[in-house]
Amino acid sequence: MPYQILMVDNQLDNLKATKRFLELNNFLVETAESTKMALDLLSKQEYALVLLDYDMPDMMGDTFMALLHEKFPLQQVAMYSCDLSRDALKQSYRAGALDFIEKGESPKEVLARVTTLCARYDTLIKTIRPCTNKSDLRKIIESVGMIGASKPLSEVALKIKKLAPATDICVFIHGETGTGKELVAKALHNQSPRATGPFIAINCAAISPTLIESELFGHVKGAFTGAIASQEGKFVSANGGTIFLDEIADLPLELQPKLLRVLQERIVTQVGSKFERKIDIRVISATHKNLDEEIKMGRFREDLKYRIYGVELALSPLRKRLDDIEPLVEYFTQEANKAFKVNRHFQYRTLEFLKKYSWPGNIRELKSVVFTSIIEATGNIVLPENLPVSIFNPIIPESFGVMKLNEFNKKQSQDKLKYLMEVIEASGSKAEACRRLGITPTHLQYLLNESKASKTKLVEELSPRTENAK
Repeated sequence: MPYQILMVDNQLDNLKATKRFLELNNFLVETAESTKMALDLLSKQEYALVLLDYDMPDMMGDTFMALLHEKFPLQQVAMYSCDLSRDALKQSYRAGALDFIEKGESPKEVLARVTTLCARYDTLIKTIRPCTNKSDLRKIIESVGMIGASKPLSEVALKIKKLAPATDICVFIHGETGTGKELVAKALHNQSPRATGPFIAINCAAISPTLIESELFGHVKGAFTGAIASQEGKFVSANGGTIFLDEIADLPLELQPKLLRVLQERIVTQVGSKFERKIDIRVISATHKNLDEEIKMGRFREDLKYRIYGVELALSPLRKRLDDIEPLVEYFTQEANKAFKVNRHFQYRTLEFLKKYSWPGNIRELKSVVFTSIIEATGNIVLPENLPVSIFNPIIPESFGVMKLNEFNKKQSQDKLKYLMEVIEASGSKAEACRRLGITPTHLQYLLNESKASKTKLVEELSPRTENAK
């Protein structure tokens, strides 16, 4: 992807000429003729580099750069000016400029220095931040209030738009735990004519079997021991809106006929009451279990399955929609920063490791990893080494079967050690590697020793023992 650059210069001739030259060399260039315009652009977009004229009429370059570093501490800035006085150079570098490029330099030299700085951005600075240039798939997904950029999720979003107006049709959502089934149910509700009504979600697996009938359908005072007051129940509470029955496969078998009647007749009878109450609701249900298997085992009624299967929506696991990871990290980062009162962002290179992981806990697990990593980070950038050690385990294809625990630990240790050695090799020295990783030399040595020790121990444990020859 082309690097994005912001040029800040009030000399229009130079601005246009340099912009055209850089664009011919595959850079994306935006321009600002004032520092105010530059601040507006920087608040909406992260740039690989800002080329700043030292002699801006509304604010001198060094003063503006100090302001930039206060507001956007990770932003790379290089001065691009005709003023080569010692004072200009001194003040620019003191304010944080990475380079001072003369406007009279040859185009080839300007290109080389800009390219070098952009490569540095890729390696050290580029982070996952709110995106303004969103893909069509991401726009489709966000139009129904969900987060992602993958084709599978965009197809679910399109189905939501088609199904939402048909408010009397039951919808069944199937997917692994943590894939976002309740979010899909909320999206269906919010896109429908029932959006002004209530949305009631209930997890059938989280309620005691002795209490779930009362929770769903309500009870009258004195209906059973402890019923000191009447309760209308979730179905009545959802009247005029939507009820979402999560983990419906865990509904007790003896209660399923009553639910079937409620779905067929749209009539609720409270526990201990003889009176029926008409309700107008949409029913959405979900489970991570295979209902056909549950029916074979005698734990779920087949006629109830056909009633809740008005239309089925299948949610793919996160490992099969990897394009959703970046926008989800972006979203959870904003939540974590707000919760912990920090301003940290994931280095873009962390995606390489996040996309290799199998995510058995799906989106719920990803959120936990984001929050944990932001706590672990010491600077403004969350580096790969701040990720939990478990993330360094590569995807294990289902066809390979279950990996033994000692094999898993060995592979995990090898991956982290390999990553650290690659950084050291690419940096040319351990000191530079520490700077790139954002850690101290002592911390780097600790990580290397820990990884090597773990690897040696596991190799010894896995090596076949042989008896001494007699």
